[in-house]
Amino acid sequence: MRFSLFGLVKITTGCLLTLAISLPAVAGLYKCVDRHNKTYYQDMPCQEMTSEKLPYTLAKSPSEGDERAFFWKATNGKGVLYLLGSLHFGAQSLYPLPQMVNTAFNNSDVLVVEADINNLSSKEMAGGLPGKGRYADKSKLEDHIKRITWNKTLELANKLELNDELLASAKPWLAALMLNAQSLKSEGYNAEQGIDNFFTQQASNKKPVMELESEQAQINLFDQLSDLEQEQLLLHTLKELNHGPEYHKGVVEAWKKGDVEAMDLIVKQSFDTGQLSSKLFNILFLERNERMANRLIDLSNDGRTYFVVVGSGHLCGEKGILKLLEQKGFTVTQP
Repeated sequence: MRFSLFGLVKITTGCLLTLAISLPAVAGLYKCVDRHNKTYYQDMPCQEMTSEKLPYTLAKSPSEGDERAFFWKATNGKGVLYLLGSLHFGAQSLYPLPQMVNTAFNNSDVLVVEADINNLSSKEMAGGLPGKGRYADKSKLEDHIKRITWNKTLELANKLELNDELLASAKPWLAALMLNAQSLKSEGYNAEQGIDNFFTQQASNKKPVMELESEQAQINLFDQLSDLEQEQLLLHTLKELNHGPEYHKGVVEAWKKGDVEAMDLIVKQSFDTGQLSSKLFNILFLERNERMANRLIDLSNDGRTYFVVVGSGHLCGEKGILKLLEQKGFTVTQP
């Protein structure tokens, strides 16, 4: 399979957050119900009344009426922030979105996304991901990683029907993005039906679109990694993708149910306890969460209503955007 320049940038940039929560294989989720009939998730067998192992795909909640969208409202007495967790790769089965989400978007003044790939010029695309994702000295991927890693990369590329010539000149981080994107496409997901892309199309010529980051800033996150760190990222990706589609199904199920606890556990289990994984987690999540939360706080001070679409993994957790806003005095509710 060959990619056009625009297609390569679009699918791989849209895949940044998806890759970030698709690192090592998830050991297993357990849905537990305590003696008060409250459902919670943890990464070890339950000690309460019931225990159901959920290796990847999450089971139904006890009550369908408890299901919510992955969607929040944050207010501080000035502006209003509607925050919707994004799946950067989507499918028709995600639509239509809940009416309350569409209503909030229609009533908002500004759409805010992580990065608006639709605004990139051909010059920016040519100098961005394809340029930084390849070695300036024209060396090859196999020159920078172990032979066994290269062989595993080729094996998976062939399985996914991805052109190995395209991978040969890529840096490890770009190879990981391309493999992950191709895997998602083979499972029926695509960037065109991603949640953020859906709303940037809806906002076209109707309301302003602002970026929390930029395509170039997201590329720099990966390009700053050393060869060793990039190879580890590639190995993590190979390991996860060889487990098949169940992981991505689990993420989608948690998103559909608005289950922030399950999504948080999926994200945390995607990083082991090693020093390298801790560094990757800080770079891909914690540092970005803080920057994006601070930007949203600044925006809210002008009194307008913002509809914010960011990767779902950035919203959850004790150091996620929702908690950071609460710590700054925002009232955060899940409608």
